[in-house]
Amino acid sequence: MSPVAFRLLVLASIALQVGSGFADMLLPSLIPTALSQAAEAEPLPAVFDRWWFVVSVVAWVPALLSGTIGLIFFKRWGRSLSLWTTVAGFGFYGLFGPGVYSGLAAALTEGASMLWGAMLAVAYFSPLRERFSAH
Repeated sequence: MSPVAFRLLVLASIALQVGSGFADMLLPSLIPTALSQAAEAEPLPAVFDRWWFVVSVVAWVPALLSGTIGLIFFKRWGRSLSLWTTVAGFGFYGLFGPGVYSGLAAALTEGASMLWGAMLAVAYFSPLRERFSAH
């Protein structure tokens, strides 16, 4: 894989995730009204009232963004930071509680996740890993 293709893979993953975030806002009719109302009536999980959770998420988001920027510029720390923020994300997702998404949003999120996983695999296990030397 070329460096340009790798960067496009990272950017495509981001674009799909952003698209997923906007899909249901821009096309609210994709979710049945009754289901949408039920989701809105659901209270936030209690963990959102915990200071440690809020601080962790507030620290996690910029770390994830920084790692992504590091990947685009082939920084060794960007690769490691992206891996560890991805692992931490698995822990957070379980605490966010239930969610309601359209099929389109779910498909975009799934695509973004697959591209992100492919990108991490390429960063660690392809000849491109040489670009992530300590510089």
